[in-house]
Amino acid sequence: MSLFGIYQNHVSRGEPVTRALAQEELSGNLCRCTGYRPILDAAQAMGSLPPVEIDEADLLSKMELLTHAPCASEADSAYKMPRTLAALLRARAVHPKAQLVAGCTDVGLWVTKQHRQFDEVIDLTRVAELRRIDDHGDEIVIGAAVTLADAFAALVADRPQLRSFASRFAGLPVRNSGTLGGNIANGSPIGDSMPLLIALGARVVLMSERGQREMALEALYTGYRANVMAEDEVLGWIRVPKPNSGSPHPCPLPEGEGVREEEVANKPFPGITPSPLWGEGGGEGRQSEFLRVYKISKRFDDDISAVCLAVILHIDNGIVMHASIGAGGVAATPARAVQTEAALSGQPWTFDTVQRAITVLRAEFSPITDMRASAAYRTKVLGNLLQRYWLESQGMTQINLESFVLEEEA
Repeated sequence: MSLFGIYQNHVSRGEPVTRALAQEELSGNLCRCTGYRPILDAAQAMGSLPPVEIDEADLLSKMELLTHAPCASEADSAYKMPRTLAALLRARAVHPKAQLVAGCTDVGLWVTKQHRQFDEVIDLTRVAELRRIDDHGDEIVIGAAVTLADAFAALVADRPQLRSFASRFAGLPVRNSGTLGGNIANGSPIGDSMPLLIALGARVVLMSERGQREMALEALYTGYRANVMAEDEVLGWIRVPKPNSGSPHPCPLPEGEGVREEEVANKPFPGITPSPLWGEGGGEGRQSEFLRVYKISKRFDDDISAVCLAVILHIDNGIVMHASIGAGGVAATPARAVQTEAALSGQPWTFDTVQRAITVLRAEFSPITDMRASAAYRTKVLGNLLQRYWLESQGMTQINLESFVLEEEA
């Protein structure tokens, strides 16, 4: 969003622009080397400026014209924009070599930076069936063409503790353009949505004119940016289970600095107050899952992960009944930490259990060294994140940024 967008969406409605709001709305637009403070100052000062009259009807009519490109309706064009799922599957069957695009947040860079050219392109952003999010009671079904912003909003509605992680996925313009299906189909090992979805037990539905098939998300990938999809198949939907019903909501953290690290060793879960960041994922009767997802990057905002780890445990009477862990940035593909899950399942939720699981987790993957991090760093951090998960489960909140609030100057 631009300063103009902030004015339209907030100032013109009489809403104050706080520092936090300005930072969120301008995410992805600010220069990374300088200019942050004066631009944020300008955003906050807009409320004192004279009002500007805007003909919204005229502006919207002009924007609508942009959605009706002549080539989109030409049968002989190399650029196809089907409007229905049936039309998409037909186009894919006829043009199996065509490049599928949605938000173009990645493919666009292939063109502008790598100078790649595509003889045929199929744009699926107008396929009505793939732009929907359906609530089926025990799961939500997200169409592949749903934007990242809308997809994360649906996930956050069931699991509010994901809000901070969702806001760190790229920047606001990318989230408003890119699609969840595109991020998944791209298959990058550092794609942020996949470790989370793997931990959540998400499944993907692949479609073609021959029919459809469904599989666990992690089973989609066969290697670096490679997957099991046939040439005539497209990714149709992502099915994400909702939080399980079960144990009561953990009691809130008492006021103060939280629990000290030396107080948590070898103490089982039931006797210690969990962090309030946990158990917020489903409303009444849906508090049995304990979910955290961590993104490690050089910059906090608008950056690509070096390591991403998502952990969900279901704990009953101090015993880990089920563990689900997704990891990114530590293998050729987004992956499930199956060995670590096995090391945790059925074990008491204690410091000793966690230490053994950390050893397994660090040995389970063989990351590479690249511009974002060394292999040794990734391996070390991977285990540290599980340690952090343990500490947060025991009530330590001072180790996460969600606990800090910057006060604005008067």
